[in-house]
Amino acid sequence: MQKDLSKRREAGRPHQRESVGRQGLIDATLLLLRSTVPEELTLRAIALSAGVDPALIRYYFGGKDGLLREATMHLMDLTQQQGELRIQGGDVQTMVRERIRLIVDIGQKNPHFLKLVMREIYAGEETAGEQSRAFLASTAKRGVAITATILDARPGSAVKLPDVDARFLHVALIGACTYFATAQPLFEVLFADTGGRREELAERYVDFMTDMVLRGIGVVE
Repeated sequence: MQKDLSKRREAGRPHQRESVGRQGLIDATLLLLRSTVPEELTLRAIALSAGVDPALIRYYFGGKDGLLREATMHLMDLTQQQGELRIQGGDVQTMVRERIRLIVDIGQKNPHFLKLVMREIYAGEETAGEQSRAFLASTAKRGVAITATILDARPGSAVKLPDVDARFLHVALIGACTYFATAQPLFEVLFADTGGRREELAERYVDFMTDMVLRGIGVVE
């Protein structure tokens, strides 16, 4: 009986470090991606970081592409969850700032986030098909709902508020805020004379974006 059990184990899930599950491998991958571009990340490096055999990664995800896709989806889902939490109970100015601050922070901590989303989700239909399409549809719906909540929180005014399409604003916020992390070399050139640190520049950018959005949606003049 013991011999048969061993055979079944060998044919299925690798037994080494079974305490490291899917989430542990995803966390290890995201941590490595903070300092390594996706193209240079290897299964060996991920396995070494998590303390497992590379076979465990293949068992759970089929390989590097499957792991990167699930890591990207996890990060996108986490961003949405935090976005939904941050808009609860605040006024429109606070909601806008928190939304922008979150996307900028996520981008700084995960500088390859946009590249991963473009490759694994937007262009993922070739390999993941329905899974990528369904996830993108769900995530987009949640993101637009956050933006719509912000627009609905605008205070009444004697002056008619501008009609803003939440879908366009959602895309504009993502693009403008993720670009801050992606285009750091450009920012370093443009703001070389200020000598400011990245954290200080990020705060200024959040202030700038918040003011621009509030003006655009008719909250401030």
